[in-house]
Amino acid sequence: MRFLRIAVGGPAALLALAVFAVIAGCAALGGRTNRADGGLFSETLRVKLSEGSAKVDMYGPKSTVPAPLVIVAHGFWRHRHNMSGWGRHLAKEGFVAAVPDLPAWSDHARNGRFLSELRRHLCAGESWKGRIDPERVGLMGFSAGGLTTLLSAADSQGIAIWVGLDPIDRKGLGANAAPFLDSRAVVLTAEPSACNANGNARAIVAGLRRSVHFHIAGAVHVDAEWPSDWMAQAVCGRSTEEKRSVFHRLATDALREALALPLGVEAQQTPR
Repeated sequence: MRFLRIAVGGPAALLALAVFAVIAGCAALGGRTNRADGGLFSETLRVKLSEGSAKVDMYGPKSTVPAPLVIVAHGFWRHRHNMSGWGRHLAKEGFVAAVPDLPAWSDHARNGRFLSELRRHLCAGESWKGRIDPERVGLMGFSAGGLTTLLSAADSQGIAIWVGLDPIDRKGLGANAAPFLDSRAVVLTAEPSACNANGNARAIVAGLRRSVHFHIAGAVHVDAEWPSDWMAQAVCGRSTEEKRSVFHRLATDALREALALPLGVEAQQTPR
């Protein structure tokens, strides 16, 4: 495991509030909403899996070349809209991004199983065969979504990378799963605070076998969320573009390397 401390500015004032729960802490396709954005597509799926039903926002390049899939998970008491910025960003970078609402409020193991099912559904579905390369899949999650994606990745074969965006652990689930993760792992952490369970991702990092850990000095928990909102910042501290951009760059570079997308080279876009 490699550890790097990223200094991007002066110390940020954190609100160390004890209300961590505010932020931290084969399927049937029911419906679809399509949207267009230049050379990109975005659409909302309604999926019904054995672990639950949910809406899933899909983002990606309009391309004749199958693209790597990245499944992105939101944090506790949050929803898919709080990770929509990641979805659009990854689409512009040449990935297909799946950003679901997680079906369980606090059952992280169930949410992990849901993500594993979602991956199988998307990779095997006829409507996605031409868009997704099932051999290049990554999982990425923020806060409790980092825990959920870790549980899914540790219990799955064929995952190329797990990216934890200031992940948190709960009852040792992540620390226990970490040694079973076969893929490479990149963990990005903010300063310890009540919102990231006082930095308890350190126990996850200690158990990973193939990992790089970046600590972003002065960052607050919600710098890793995209977009965040005023309520989250009132609890966890003010998010800044300076710190957010570090999360964006490091996560994108890690996904590009693991999923074989060269830096600065987007997927060939061809209107369908």
